[in-house]
Amino acid sequence: MSSGKQESIVHRIEQELNVPSITEKLSDGLSASDFNSLLTQVFSLRADAVGSGDLLKQYAGNKYAKPAACNAAAYRRLEADMLCAAEAAGAQSVILSPAALFGCCSAFGTVSQNKIISAIRNLEILSDSSNMLALYAAAEIKNGAYTDRETPVHICTTHRQIRYQVTIAAGNLPHFGLFTMVSAGKSRSSYAFEIEALLFQLRFYSEYWLDKYGQRLSVSFNRRAGYKDPEGFFTRTVDAVSNELPDIEISINENENDTIYYKGLQATIRTDIDGKSVEVGDIGFTDWTQQLLNNKSQRLLISALALDRQMLLL
Repeated sequence: MSSGKQESIVHRIEQELNVPSITEKLSDGLSASDFNSLLTQVFSLRADAVGSGDLLKQYAGNKYAKPAACNAAAYRRLEADMLCAAEAAGAQSVILSPAALFGCCSAFGTVSQNKIISAIRNLEILSDSSNMLALYAAAEIKNGAYTDRETPVHICTTHRQIRYQVTIAAGNLPHFGLFTMVSAGKSRSSYAFEIEALLFQLRFYSEYWLDKYGQRLSVSFNRRAGYKDPEGFFTRTVDAVSNELPDIEISINENENDTIYYKGLQATIRTDIDGKSVEVGDIGFTDWTQQLLNNKSQRLLISALALDRQMLLL
């Protein structure tokens, strides 16, 4: 929904309830506890009015509550295969909660809260597992869990994410499965952390894909702003991948993009499905742990591989 349409709806509500500036009063005039108590009571009253017949009607027209079409047993086997392979490679797996902290996507300045399904009690439905893995990694670093490590710690999970969409194409669902991995640690000279983390994740994806599907992955690298020597950083990391992982087909886009999501480098992971080159994953560096820990020496590499698209290959 556009911001203009939202403002129009809010203005109409203010007039109908005779409560000017209702959004400001609710967001700024109430404490978090009072706001949650108010919404809890509102939802409770609205839920009391819902009958079983209403539920069936809503279910018929609500894609957010519909199950995915893929076979559940095959999907769970795929999740287990990826997690077991990642653990064998040296990653740690975790099970994330279905709920995320309220604002965990928009706080990093990358996603509008309008695209998130917000909830009460300072929570929202998880829409990006990489955000929560970053929070988990930052909390573990703060608690001293990885103080003895000089190498990156690799953490992974599988999760179905859901995002609000004004229009949903026929045959599609707003929820989708991802295998997500983060590599966290401290900066080292000559971009040693970045190179080690990038090689670890891309080697894992390449070997996993070749072993499971008998296919090679291709990776398209894109330059991003965010490093003092962007050209030197990009050249060193891409050269390392080219030299160490010759089985991966590499293409390069050196036009720098000043995105606020990725820093220094982002890459799209692709494969052939039914004779077409299809995007199956994404990888890149962010400054999220720097922000969370207020520490410029922290580094974080995030990536995700689509589970639903892998189901097409199975």
